[in-house]
Amino acid sequence: MNVNFAIVLAAGVGQRMRNGGLPKQFLKLMGKPVIIYTLEKFEESSEIDEVIVVCHGSYVEHMKQYLQMYQISKVKRITVGGNDRQSSLRRGLDAVVEHGGGPEDIVVIHDGVRPLVHVSTIHENIRVAGKYGCAVTVQPVTETVVITETDSAIMSDFKKRADTYSMTAPQTFQLERILKAYAEADRFNGQDIPLLDAAMVYAQTGGEIHLVKEQGSNLKITTPEDFYCLKAILELEENKFVFGL
Repeated sequence: MNVNFAIVLAAGVGQRMRNGGLPKQFLKLMGKPVIIYTLEKFEESSEIDEVIVVCHGSYVEHMKQYLQMYQISKVKRITVGGNDRQSSLRRGLDAVVEHGGGPEDIVVIHDGVRPLVHVSTIHENIRVAGKYGCAVTVQPVTETVVITETDSAIMSDFKKRADTYSMTAPQTFQLERILKAYAEADRFNGQDIPLLDAAMVYAQTGGEIHLVKEQGSNLKITTPEDFYCLKAILELEENKFVFGL
């Protein structure tokens, strides 16, 4: 029987938050850290078996305390992250292997600072990755897109909104396939487009990306403005619950 793992990346230090204090994943909203809102989605999911948290080394004890405080039981390991996203992700994959992950097991990779992901999106990722080996969450863009390398554009630079998406998270893979992609990825160092995430590594090494289209907000907390947008969304959801809206 296959096991469904989640790797939740929470190793960033939040340089763009400009708060000079805690990393953004540990900032509190309505008394609860952002990372806990995220982990609760995976705790709620009936299809996630085990969670690996990749955490900044200075905040491992913070993470342990929060897991106990908020009764997050599916986190089986906290792994110290690397110097950047890709090295942290590799450490998360190594932890899955060390924890007994098999070739056909599913790995759901998610950002600790994307707490608004729907459980249904997680489940659809698992279904698609189980069928095709890969699933990447995307959102249809709502504005017209222009792609140009200069300060001007011609008609052919405009792209149809219906055919244009922004990548969000989670990104999900069969373990054997994503490990093979990372094993081959080093030969692409120095290329024009940096490989910023697992989906780009997978595509660059020959994998076919299968899209999971989501609706609604899946906000990533990167700037102070994002933080206050998340606060407003959570307050709206709480008011809907309280007043039965």
